[in-house]
Amino acid sequence: MDKSATSLFRTRLDAIRKEKSYYNKFIFNGHFSVFLLILLGAFILGYGQWLQHIPNDIDYALCASVLLALTSIFPIRTFLKDADRIFLLPFETHMKDYMKLSLRYSYFNRIAIQIVLLIILFPLFSKLDDHVLTPYIIFSILTLIHPWLGLKLRWQWYQIRKSSWSISIILFLFNLVTFDLVLGYQMYWGIVFTLILLSATFLLPKVNHSNLYPWERMISIEERHHTNYYKFVNMFTDVKHLKETAVRRRYLDVLLPTPKGRKFNSKNMYLYLFTRSFVRGRDAFSIILRLIMIALVLMIWLSFPIVSAIIGCLFMYITLLQMSQFYTQQAYGLWPQVWPVSDVEVIKGYEKFLYRLMLIIGLIFSITFISIYPQYFFFALIFFIVGWLTIRSTIKKLQYQESLLKD
Repeated sequence: MDKSATSLFRTRLDAIRKEKSYYNKFIFNGHFSVFLLILLGAFILGYGQWLQHIPNDIDYALCASVLLALTSIFPIRTFLKDADRIFLLPFETHMKDYMKLSLRYSYFNRIAIQIVLLIILFPLFSKLDDHVLTPYIIFSILTLIHPWLGLKLRWQWYQIRKSSWSISIILFLFNLVTFDLVLGYQMYWGIVFTLILLSATFLLPKVNHSNLYPWERMISIEERHHTNYYKFVNMFTDVKHLKETAVRRRYLDVLLPTPKGRKFNSKNMYLYLFTRSFVRGRDAFSIILRLIMIALVLMIWLSFPIVSAIIGCLFMYITLLQMSQFYTQQAYGLWPQVWPVSDVEVIKGYEKFLYRLMLIIGLIFSITFISIYPQYFFFALIFFIVGWLTIRSTIKKLQYQESLLKD
């Protein structure tokens, strides 16, 4: 039976890997890969310049500890499905090997983030202190150990029916105190806190006498992780089985005036629908907002006006490109069946929506760029040119696709 549990996990892991391999072809296409490469180069350039003039009035040990304490809280991935609560219930006593593989996968699936952060932070601390090598090695080892201990504690915490947020807070505080003590040259106390965390992984199972499997919680957690992945992929290509959600943002109601009079017609219908889907949508709005915030941080952080202008152009391009899914969501949804209009009107509505979005993003980037480099104010015009060219290319592709569908 234990071999069956191992086989079940590996089967589902292979299915997840095939699914991700399929979607990665759409995510890491040529445009996005070039964007990531240039973004990495811009970060390396900006980080290298910042290291030459490090501000001295910041507690970098505390900042690094907070960052690593947050990233050390790994989620548990089990690949469980809704039907498992019925069909795997008799198999519950043999799920121990399944969970061992699950915790192992959860650890190695996220540990690369810790390693990358440790590599990024090392030049900072070596610049601040030449004798930081030994504390940083211990800090790195503990940063790799704590996520594993946290996963084991989280699983035991779920088994005794405790809340998710409580174990997350406990792990965050333990990680924060431990990392800060080690970077503050109190390495022995940091190791003591790690040993306390290690002891908890042995003592907590003794509290749980029933050792029942928390089916409902683990299935809901896995569904949430899977849905979040689909939401991300949906910004690059269609995910048909994704359930769309909406949220009311009252502060953006000014962007959604109801068409009245002469404007209440098929020519303005899709402009309103595209705008409403963006403003009310839970996913696209948040992702676009994050992209804009990342672009602003990089533009402010980098000290070269040309590099900042390139960053703004890249983010203008990638942001407008991410909105391509909006066309398929509305053009092939319910409304064309309720109120049929020609595909020409749909494309025109989508084009108007993209131009309005481009204008807002371009103004944000322009104001930020001009406030930092007022002598290069004319560079701001490039943001709008890139946006206009991107929209023009997108609309031409849509028109070509619609002509193929007619044939």
